[in-house]
Amino acid sequence: MNYKNALKWLNEIPISFNKDYKGYKLNLDKVYDLFNYLNNPHEKLEIVHVGGTNGKGSTSNIISSILQEHGKNIGVFSSPHILDVRERIKINDVYISEDFFSEFISKHNKYFAENEVSFFEILFSMSVCYFLKKKTDYVILEVGLGGRLDATNICNPIVSCITNIGFDHKKFLGKTLLSIAREKAGIIKPGIPVVIGEQRKKLIKFFQKTCDDRLTKMYLTGPLNEVNYNSDLKGIYQRKNISVALKAISLLKNIKIDDQLVKKGLKNVKKNTRFYGRWDLISHNPTVIIDVAHNFDGIKEILSQIKDYKNQIRIVFGTLDKIDQIKIIDLFPKNYIYYFCDLNCERAMNMNKILVKASQNKLNFKSFNKSKNALDQAIKDSSKNDVVFVIGSVYLISEILT
Repeated sequence: MNYKNALKWLNEIPISFNKDYKGYKLNLDKVYDLFNYLNNPHEKLEIVHVGGTNGKGSTSNIISSILQEHGKNIGVFSSPHILDVRERIKINDVYISEDFFSEFISKHNKYFAENEVSFFEILFSMSVCYFLKKKTDYVILEVGLGGRLDATNICNPIVSCITNIGFDHKKFLGKTLLSIAREKAGIIKPGIPVVIGEQRKKLIKFFQKTCDDRLTKMYLTGPLNEVNYNSDLKGIYQRKNISVALKAISLLKNIKIDDQLVKKGLKNVKKNTRFYGRWDLISHNPTVIIDVAHNFDGIKEILSQIKDYKNQIRIVFGTLDKIDQIKIIDLFPKNYIYYFCDLNCERAMNMNKILVKASQNKLNFKSFNKSKNALDQAIKDSSKNDVVFVIGSVYLISEILT
């Protein structure tokens, strides 16, 4: 199988769940069987495990960048991808090779098919085998969904992180913050230190009890106003992710951390890791900024920074249809102009649902059947001083960048 055929084969199996979530079950038995079949490559790696609702990708890449500046080769497994599936598996700033990708699929596709291994599980196992072969110094595994029953949770890390708790994937994780926290806390393991970025006292108390029960130590990140490092990640929300990353790095053994290299790593996250899609400026006159923020808390963070702009704000928005996702529309200020768009995805939210809510909230909006048309119109309507933000879904950002 060449790369093109391997990718075609991979894209024809269940990615994780469809619009109706039919047949999707969170279960680790199949994952343990898979890794036994592969001779348990995860047991031979130094792993940092990163969970949480928002900021997992940013935190993972911040850690990677800082450790790279210390001369280390860092493997990062993350999801979802924006343009290229190989973004999910990289060492430093280099995506997994097409040769390894195709060879791995060719060698194991019969097992994957016979055992109904999912898209995510295949790529996760591929990443671990790749990182082992390439002799990475550290591997950062980003949790895919939840934590307790996520495929990545078979690993035995040296440090775990939970960035925060917010509302997302309620169908699988529960409809309260505490139930979601319980699933995220599933990655806390006996004797393995865990960094908690969550700031709410009730949830911190829950995590502390969980750590006590599992005989491990919890580390909090401290006040955000103490995070004064410069970074090429420009979203103000990144301060939270930086604080989690710095605490995690301080817990690593067998490496002497140099503060100047830490600062250099923070300044060069994008360069060192090819990380993108977070508060990225993609055009001038008017200013166009994209961000993959896609759930209630993520959008809320974006809007809190947008309000600092004195210019006319235009927002291009499209999203998936998840439990309570429509509540995002309630966050939108009335003095912005909105360009709502359909997404080329079966899980996209029905446009009428968005328009009814926007009308109820008396928003100034237009609607489009394609994201490109929405952005083109937003730019056409803008003066050179206006600011256009594209937010709502990874699928939206993918379509725009494509």
